[in-house]
Amino acid sequence: MTQRDTILEGLKDHPEVPVLILGGGVNGIGLLRELALQGVDCLLVDKADFVAGASSKSSRMIHGGLRYLENREFSLVRESLSERNLLLENAAHYVMPLRTTIPLFSWFGGLIRSTLIFMGLPVRPGARGAVGVKFGLWFYDFVTRKNRRTPTHFLTAREQALRDVPGLNPDIVATATYWDAWITQAERLCIELIQDARRANPRCRALNYVHAGGVRVSPAVGARQSAPH
Repeated sequence: MTQRDTILEGLKDHPEVPVLILGGGVNGIGLLRELALQGVDCLLVDKADFVAGASSKSSRMIHGGLRYLENREFSLVRESLSERNLLLENAAHYVMPLRTTIPLFSWFGGLIRSTLIFMGLPVRPGARGAVGVKFGLWFYDFVTRKNRRTPTHFLTAREQALRDVPGLNPDIVATATYWDAWITQAERLCIELIQDARRANPRCRALNYVHAGGVRVSPAVGARQSAPH
């Protein structure tokens, strides 16, 4: 009898589960692992292959949220960078630093627009000059200073940048280079997370090509009844 058959037989004998997770993408699988580490029994089901939906069609970038700085979402950037660095550390076989170079066409362009956005005014983002980009990348480096997993950023003058990358638009004034990260095989990493969850708590199970025919909600967790008048 395969492991799948064993799980299905176990569910026939004991169909009730404390937590049912619908969908085996990165969010569902991440929740499965988190619950397993906390000792909570749960079942994850997916109607197709694990990680066959949106999680398999991402850009494969693991970014720290550089563009969120303009909207004053500093805590989100800190969290994104922390999660990025954890992936670089714990999943180095799939997640690697990604060198990124930004062509810059002015030194001070976009400063007024970025300032207005920073103040919360409804202004559409536009091109950003070297000064604004420099500040954002400095914040990137500052946040990760105690747990650095990538090199620090740097600016390159126009002449050197065109020598380094001949195909660049010659109208640039400089380039900015920084590092984020990218993942080669998100699907394999998610499968490893399922295996990790099973090792942490064998009572946490995952099945693909299974769909929920219905959900029966216990009165204890149902909709709250209105108080009588």
